[in-house]
Amino acid sequence: MALMRGGRRLVLLLLAAAFLAVPTVAGAEDTVAFTIKDARITESSGLAVDPDGNVYWTVNDSGDRGVAYGIGLDGKVQGTLNFRAEPQDVEAVAVHGDRLYVADIGDNSRQRSSIRVYFFKNPRANGLTVSYYAYDFRYPDGPHNAETLLVDDSGRLFIVTKGRKAAIYEAPMRPRRQGVNELERVGAAPSNVTDGTFLPGGGRIALLTYNSVEVIDDTKYEVVASAPIPDQPQAESLTLSLDEQSLLVGSEGKKSKVYSMPVPSEATPTPTPGPNPEGSEGDVPEEEANAIQSQQGTLLAIGVAAFVALVAGAVVVFVRNPS
Repeated sequence: MALMRGGRRLVLLLLAAAFLAVPTVAGAEDTVAFTIKDARITESSGLAVDPDGNVYWTVNDSGDRGVAYGIGLDGKVQGTLNFRAEPQDVEAVAVHGDRLYVADIGDNSRQRSSIRVYFFKNPRANGLTVSYYAYDFRYPDGPHNAETLLVDDSGRLFIVTKGRKAAIYEAPMRPRRQGVNELERVGAAPSNVTDGTFLPGGGRIALLTYNSVEVIDDTKYEVVASAPIPDQPQAESLTLSLDEQSLLVGSEGKKSKVYSMPVPSEATPTPTPGPNPEGSEGDVPEEEANAIQSQQGTLLAIGVAAFVALVAGAVVVFVRNPS
C-alpha cells in the first residue's frame, strides 16, 4: 500500500511538472489590455487611438450601418458616432489631428470601380448623428481588396491591399472631394495585411498580419523588424496605445480580447513579396485565416497531451514493475 501511495504521489508530481514545463497557448507574456464586451461589436475591424477624445475607435466589418464606436480604456463603449451613409465594406479606421477616418475599402470580389474614405472633424463618441465628408479613390491597376488605412504625420493617406502579393498605394496630398482620386502604387507590402499604423518618430510603419506584426520603413517599404502576435481567432486591428509605448492587437468575434505587445525592434526581416501581378492577389479566405491563426495553438495542445500521456505511461510502468 505504501508503494502504491508513493506511486500515485509520483504520478501527480510528474504530471504537474509536465504542465509547468510545457508552455500554454496563451503565454505569460500575452497581456490583455481590455476586452470588447459590447454586444453590438461582433466583427471589430480596425482600431485607432484618439488622444484628444481619450478613446479608441473601432468599426464592425461589412454589414453594419454608418457608425463608429468609441471605446474607453476599460473596453466599454463610451458612445457612438453615427452618420447617414450606407458603406459597402468598412474595414479600417484612423485618426490624425482632429479627424477620424472610416475606410470603406473592402472588396473581396474585386468588383468595385472606386472605394471611399469617410472623415469627420472633431469626432465625439456622444451618440449623435453627424455630417460627413468623403474622398473617393481608384487604383491605377484595377480593383483590389484592402483592410488597412494609414495616415502619416503630414496627413497623407495610404491604403495597403490584402493578399499574398500585396502593395502600398499613396493618395494625393490633397484629395478632391468631387470626382475620383487616383492612387499611386509606391511599394510592396507583406502578405495578408489586416491593419497598420505609422509609428512615432517617423520613418516606420507597423503592419498587422494574421500571425505577426511587421515593421517596415516608409521609404523603401522593406521589413526591418518582426514579432509574433498573441494567439487570436482572427487578428484584424492594430493601433498604438494611448501612451504610445506599445501596440494594441485586436481580433474579430464576440467579446474579443485586445492584447498589448511591445513594438518589434529585432532586425529579423521576413521576405517581402515582389510586385503584384495585375488581377491576382490571392487573399486568404476567412476559413483559412482562422485555421492559420489556430494552427499553432492546436499543435501545441497536441504536444502537451502527448507529453503528458508519455509521462503518465512511464509512471504506470514504474509503479507496476518496481525494481
